Amino acid sequence: MGKQLEFFYDYVSVYSYLADSQLGTLDASEIVYRPMLLGAVMQATGNRPPATVEAKGRYLRADVAAWARRYALPLTMNPLFPQNTLNALRLALLAQRQGKFPAIHRRLFDAMWVEQRNLGDESELKALAAEAGMAPGAIPDGIAEQSIKDQLKANTDEAIARGAFGAPTFFVGDKMFWGNDRFDFIREELR
Repeated sequence: MGKQLEFFYDYVSVYSYLADSQLGTLDASEIVYRPMLLGAVMQATGNRPPATVEAKGRYLRADVAAWARRYALPLTMNPLFPQNTLNALRLALLAQRQGKFPAIHRRLFDAMWVEQRNLGDESELKALAAEAGMAPGAIPDGIAEQSIKDQLKANTDEAIARGAFGAPTFFVGDKMFWGNDRFDFIREELR
């Protein structure tokens, strides 16, 4: 079996959504899911979201549609974009601690990129947490825990310190890969 793969992502990133669907095709000994606040990463590195650059925004729509077809994934661009995913990321971290991560993780991506839901809306997050079998207090109490806030900040700061400038960002050891289209290189490194 291969090496450990770290996956730094944000639910607001459509390329993270695409990449997440392919993680099961990798021969990694372990996949470590590392939620990070993409807006903070971009701000710290001087990067800009593709949709804020007109030509990139037009290209992005066609590009993500082609990748979704390639991966046989449903995809509906969310008209509520960009969204504040801070609490959704904190919910994912809380779910990791509670052993509920697999149940909530894909639901958060699907809510954003298939169902056009607003991950910045507390009532939406409460419903998603309930669907995942999390305790009713997960929203707002659990995600307001200082240790959860600190973990998200630590993940984000670590991603920046290690060279991340966008999402998805992967690490195999110290080797960084960016984008949903780097799986061939990741597979080579995992071997």
